[in-house]
Amino acid sequence: MVGQTVQTANPYPLRGPRLAPAGTVFAPSAVTRLAARSRRLELDRALAEGADPSASPLLAARAAQLVGRANRYRVAAGLEHLALTAEAPPRMFRTAPRRGAVEANRAELMELASTLRQGGLLYARGIAILELVLIDGSGPAYRDPRGEGLARQLRLAGAGMGG
Repeated sequence: MVGQTVQTANPYPLRGPRLAPAGTVFAPSAVTRLAARSRRLELDRALAEGADPSASPLLAARAAQLVGRANRYRVAAGLEHLALTAEAPPRMFRTAPRRGAVEANRAELMELASTLRQGGLLYARGIAILELVLIDGSGPAYRDPRGEGLARQLRLAGAGMGG
């Protein structure tokens, strides 16, 4: 046995199973993403109220959709459109936001739109709040004549996007 070397298996092989790219390891399945999109109003309300996105695959999938670049740009365009609707003439058969609420909060709407268009980390809670501001016809943008409720929602959204 003297002079013989014992070969052992290399504990750190250079070749091994391929690892999935980092962004796909925890990505929700296509079925989960589709279910999250179809239940977005319910999930947006839960996220806006502070639900933890890691609490369920549906919440995680919806949070991922909300913070995605395309959605951020879509919400930013919606906020800019809302900010400009106070100047537009009223139209029949359309629920219009309250002119006073929008005029009182125009600067904040534009600032939040700018924040959404910038890169960087934003949290889903704030974006969910903004989604609801845009689509909820019974919310403060549509029912609050002076804009105080809308101002509160926009402050919450700003804080919610920042962490």
